[in-house]
Amino acid sequence: MTGNDLREARATLGQRWGLNRPLHMAEMGRILRLKGRDPGASVRDWERGHTPISGPAEIAVEAMLAGFVPRGATVAAAAAAKREAE
Repeated sequence: MTGNDLREARATLGQRWGLNRPLHMAEMGRILRLKGRDPGASVRDWERGHTPISGPAEIAVEAMLAGFVPRGATVAAAAAAKREAE
């Protein structure tokens, strides 16, 4: 997964989850349960190519794109996923 792939995934998930915008980097970081003061910093570094995307994060993003809605995702996201499943 490249930085551009991750950026596209944020856009796709934001639309799919009913936000009508890309997920913010901090939102993606929190959903991925990244630690630290700024969970979006790792997402920003990954998208800019400063650090490689970790394997577990890549798997989690792929799972979300396949329909998995993790705890911590927005209520709108859960509702949107439920509508898609019906």
